[in-house]
Amino acid sequence: MKKMFLLALMMLSGAANAAIQQGQDYDLLPAPQPVSNPRKVEVLEFFQYGCIHCLKLEPAMNAWLKKKPAFVEFKRVHVVWQKPMEGLARLYATEQATGTEPRLHADAFDAVMNKRMNLGDEAILAEWLKGRPGVNVPQFMQTYKSFGVNAEVARWTQATRDYSIEGTPTIVVGGKYALKTFGPEKLIPNMVEMIMKVKKEQNIR
Repeated sequence: MKKMFLLALMMLSGAANAAIQQGQDYDLLPAPQPVSNPRKVEVLEFFQYGCIHCLKLEPAMNAWLKKKPAFVEFKRVHVVWQKPMEGLARLYATEQATGTEPRLHADAFDAVMNKRMNLGDEAILAEWLKGRPGVNVPQFMQTYKSFGVNAEVARWTQATRDYSIEGTPTIVVGGKYALKTFGPEKLIPNMVEMIMKVKKEQNIR
């Protein structure tokens, strides 16, 4: 009986310290996607401004980004499952194009999730931007309607399909490993562990 107890204890201890497991902590994408730079570990965070879990992930993700290794290439992608989501995706794409993401990203989350503002509506967005210090509203809205932003939203729409994104936030590492959605306290460590796995697979030094 004592031996059986010790064996069970060792098995539980081993499970607690085991590496992340396929099916439990992550899934393989149905079709692996090309990465932009094979000399770096690509990390994509698929999110949406209307997602409370994405909002809750922000503090932990931003803290990790401040100490992100140089060999990691991180990008956020606003998902587009259907036409009505294009407005918010367009907002985020415009933030990136105009360099206003550091100034607007957190405020946009707050406006959509906490203040229930429909920033996917062009008129509401333009009015909201007037209250954001340091933002050139006419220039922002001109970029919002630009060919470049149109193309980016189209790319994100296609990526949402190609990566088989069914929920947010979804973090994809190395173009093939989709981490399951957990709270930040588990998701961030799983992401770090997967980054190291892909770093080894890609022979990045």
